[in-house]
Amino acid sequence: MVSNTSSSAGPSPEAAVSAGAREARLTTLLVFGALALGAVAQIWIPPGPTTLVAATAVASLVVLALSFVVPGRLRTTLAGFRFVSALLIALAIFAILGTLILQGKPAALYQAKYPAVAPLILALRFDDIFHGLPYAGLMALFGAAILASASLRWPISARRAGFFIAHVGLLVSGAGAAASSMLSVRGRIDLFAGGDVAHQVRVTRNGMPTGATETLPFELKLDQFDLVNYETEYRVGYYEKVRIVRDGVPMDDYRLKTSFDPDLGWHRLPQGDRFRLKAIYPDFELVPQLTPAADGPPALQVALAGRVQWLQPGEVAATPDGSLAVAFGDRRPEPPPGYPTAVLVSALDRQVVIHRADGDATQPLAEGLSLLGGAVRFDRLLAHSARTATYQTRSREWRNPAVVFETEVNGRPSETLATAAQPRGVFLRDGKAALVFEKRDKEVKAFLSHVTARRGDQMERAVISVNEPFDFGGWTLYQVNYNPEDPTYSGLEAVRDPGVLWVFVGFGLICVGVFYMLYVEPRLRGGGIERQAPTAPTASTP
Repeated sequence: MVSNTSSSAGPSPEAAVSAGAREARLTTLLVFGALALGAVAQIWIPPGPTTLVAATAVASLVVLALSFVVPGRLRTTLAGFRFVSALLIALAIFAILGTLILQGKPAALYQAKYPAVAPLILALRFDDIFHGLPYAGLMALFGAAILASASLRWPISARRAGFFIAHVGLLVSGAGAAASSMLSVRGRIDLFAGGDVAHQVRVTRNGMPTGATETLPFELKLDQFDLVNYETEYRVGYYEKVRIVRDGVPMDDYRLKTSFDPDLGWHRLPQGDRFRLKAIYPDFELVPQLTPAADGPPALQVALAGRVQWLQPGEVAATPDGSLAVAFGDRRPEPPPGYPTAVLVSALDRQVVIHRADGDATQPLAEGLSLLGGAVRFDRLLAHSARTATYQTRSREWRNPAVVFETEVNGRPSETLATAAQPRGVFLRDGKAALVFEKRDKEVKAFLSHVTARRGDQMERAVISVNEPFDFGGWTLYQVNYNPEDPTYSGLEAVRDPGVLWVFVGFGLICVGVFYMLYVEPRLRGGGIERQAPTAPTASTP
């Protein structure tokens, strides 16, 4: 019996492993080669926006051209998942370095902030890592990968349109980013209210002035500048001690870490400590109190003009109008000068003398004794007393607020009185941290610039705040600064970025392309399932 069959054999496992190994070696060679070539070339070519864009464009085209003429798998490798993954990892490492290392700052700052590695940072140009040639080499490979991947799927068809739309979006976003890098301008405008007009922008880079200026295509006038403050309120500030350098001298200082509203609840602090406000007095008053004691001076409780107070020997109580005074002593005290009527009380003699210019009147001292038509009343007499004080509030209005802190540090409780009028720290952990009851007053909530922009016959008025910029004449104006010592000054940041629109257009194209690939192309392919023709049955002949 003769069997009539047909079969096709795929690549052997050994061949697949060999192709994968060659692709891995080529990926390593391309990525590390771009980094090494860029590091060497930037010894003579300084970083900068022009350097980045020119090197990226030229190198992308060179690599793409080589992928067409060099034999082997160069173009396939560029379009492969393994290569793009390695490239994204390298770009992520650069992004991490650029985040950890301050960019575009003076050399002295790196020597002060990174003393151990400052020479290496400056030598490798890591102070401007995103404008250097190594980064440009990686971006060139990324651009070449996009073009190579598109070339392998050419020509465009309805089933591949989503892929090409997404890749065009990548290229448009990259072109927009390149335009922003080369053509964008960022600078400062300083204005003063009352007619000051700006026609130029002082160009900055990484927040530092470059000495260059850019002419605005319009004139900008500051009509009015407003500072909006928070309403006066009180808070509990938690401060921690930090080491700072001021005028070249290292010193300790306390910096605010967080704040709490004044309430009676417990609040957790770092290292397991906690605190609460045991009592809150909006209008604090310290009220002296005298209590019976086994030893000590005598004390007399007096009600004078509706106010109750305690007196010890040598003390005087008087009415607000100065017409009447009560003096207390062991023996009969001397009349206080300047009062038409004086009530002189002797504790040992238990006598009360009403002293006037026309003579004295004497009578025994007794608890509950009322004199002068009820203007004076003696409530209690203590043979021996001890002076204490109680806390209370005169009203519910926040006129003289105070609180009682209850803290637990290492499990040890303690209480401390603190007033906002004289804020003092409740120190924790040997002075490494402190709680302060303080007044929040005149803290700036917002600063607003009322401006007028004019270009020819076109005029527009706007209010610029921190979160509300103003667009006019191709420039965007941001509120960034003010001078608390000069309420007429306003600092604005001016930005012109012609590439940002194309970046967002590219993002939109990417979204459209991905949507097309996920929801349209499967329908064009019959639901996304590759239909396979049925296999012909095996024929056999006798």
